[in-house]
Amino acid sequence: MTYREEYFKLQKLQNKYLNNSAIKSLLMDDGGFSEFFQLVNNFDKPIKDENKLNKNIERVMSGEPLQYVLGYAYFVNSNYIVTPEVLIPRQETEQLVVTALTLIMKIFGKDPEITIVDIGTGSGILGIYLKEYFQKSHVICTDISKNALEIAKQNAIKHNVEIEILEGSILEPIKDKKVDVIISNPPYIGNKDTVDEATLKYEPRLALFANPKTYFYEEILKAIDFEIVKDEFFMAFEIGEDMTKELTEIIEERYPGLIYKFDQDICGKDRFLYIIKKEGYVNVI
Repeated sequence: MTYREEYFKLQKLQNKYLNNSAIKSLLMDDGGFSEFFQLVNNFDKPIKDENKLNKNIERVMSGEPLQYVLGYAYFVNSNYIVTPEVLIPRQETEQLVVTALTLIMKIFGKDPEITIVDIGTGSGILGIYLKEYFQKSHVICTDISKNALEIAKQNAIKHNVEIEILEGSILEPIKDKKVDVIISNPPYIGNKDTVDEATLKYEPRLALFANPKTYFYEEILKAIDFEIVKDEFFMAFEIGEDMTKELTEIIEERYPGLIYKFDQDICGKDRFLYIIKKEGYVNVI
């Protein structure tokens, strides 16, 4: 069967999981194509591995996330290895790291010699992405999950970057460090009823849920108390859309004087928190 024949056959089989985007991705994966136009240019060539493709189609149609079926996910302009041991990267996390990159350059310079920590790194995407841009930086990726850190190692090799990978919970791996930047997309879901069925079934609960939902933010902010962060520092977090009031109270009560800002995602939901302590940078965020 050719790609053309399979493409139009699958269009008739679409369900809520096997949509047009998934169909394109599955066929592109079979042919090793990185762009859709490459698939179109090879539409009349035979499928390389029909058995594998059919199994992948069945998995997607049953509700298994496409990224886990393929074994990788696109993040910004590249792809990263993902397995059920790590979260699938979302568009919101792309916005977090791209904005963080811009702010780091404003605060510390174009390619500063700074230490950046990605706490709860999962697949390593945040730390690896920043290391690719800030080559003089020392990037540390931490996670409590050994399996997740193995994926992070594989992604570091795939992207040809050197990062330090440390196992442990929250601040424990960096308790003897002095860092300039902390970035994190920690667990922040307090109620499983707010999570869609596929996420709940397939993605790691360890990376999703927190009780209370502000727990990991409170623990990471203790880097200030323990003097893990330097006198001048920057923090960037992805947050739940209903957390601004609670996080504001925590910052104002425990860390008065910090410059902080909440920002919205493309859907207009409060999704990000940026914190800075640096002389003369009141308006940088």
